[in-house]
This record gives sequence, C-alpha cells and structure tokens, in this order.
Amino acid sequence: MDHAEQYINYSLRRLKQSNLHYDWKTIYVGYKLSIIKEGEVTQYAVEFLATHPHCENTSIVDLAWGEFDIDYERMLKGIVQELYGGEPIESSSVWEYENRKWRFSILHDLDAEHKHSPQTLLHKIAEVYADFGYPEEMERFIYYMPSKGNTELLSSEEDHIVGLICFFREFLRKEQRDLDHI
Repeated sequence: MDHAEQYINYSLRRLKQSNLHYDWKTIYVGYKLSIIKEGEVTQYAVEFLATHPHCENTSIVDLAWGEFDIDYERMLKGIVQELYGGEPIESSSVWEYENRKWRFSILHDLDAEHKHSPQTLLHKIAEVYADFGYPEEMERFIYYMPSKGNTELLSSEEDHIVGLICFFREFLRKEQRDLDHI
C-alpha cells in the first residue's frame, strides 16, 4: 500500500497539531510522498500569502488559485529551489528531516486516534513502519519484530503490548525533541 491510499484523509490541520515547524520543503516532501493532495497545497499557498502579503512569487499565487491544469510537483520544486536554494533530494538530510516530520505527525495522530485500542495502534504503527521504508529506529516497537535487548520473558501478551506501547511513546517524545531542535 502506498502513502496515497494509507493517508488519503491526511491534512495540514493534522500536521499543525503535531506542533512542528513546516514550510514549503515540508509541503513538497509531503506531496512527493503522496501524503497530501493538491487541495492541501492550495490551502498552504493561501495561508502563506495571508502571512506574506508582499509575496510576488507567481508560482505561490498560482497554487493559491488551485487551478486544475497546474503541474503541482513542478511548481513546488520551483518554489523550494527559489526560496531555499535547491530541491530536497530523496537521499539528502533535508529530505530525511522533512520525511521524519511527516512520519512523526502521522504516528502522533495515530496515537491519539487509537489511544484506547493498543492492538489496533500497534498494527497501524507497523503499516507506517512499512510505508516509510522500515526505519531501523522503529524496530523496537514493531509487534512482529524480534525483541532486542530484553531477553526476559514477559508474563503475558498484555505485558508485551504494554511494553511496545511504552517504547513507541518514548520514541515519539524523543522524535519531537529532536525535530524541535534540528
């Protein structure tokens, strides 16, 4: 399953709720990953123009109009190049940083949405793990991965689930701190 199918209802509102700074690079990466759609790009362009009333970037103005025949990817790439001096390349540190913002935001949202259903939460986390290319830093709380570092037998499946959720929430706290300070 690709990001488009998995996060079809994902919006900037949810990204905002994660309390992380985002900009055109974030929007570009989210669009390239198919996490957000054209309507969200248009919404961000409108918000950007509202807070930058003297902006004369024609691409941003065109995106705010939300025309149907716009090549969103090309325009976003041009905006990122003009404003930040280059496009985030998929293997670059900028790309990885913006990708981590999206991953964090999605995981943060899933945690709130499935707070009272730990097994569902763990399954959703595993889907994000797969969708984001099986990042090593998430292995510790993926339910089907072998336990690392803790060879002690847990007394029950419930204890195992509680432990995974604890590792997950610890990861979220660390990720928020790291993303806030980069």
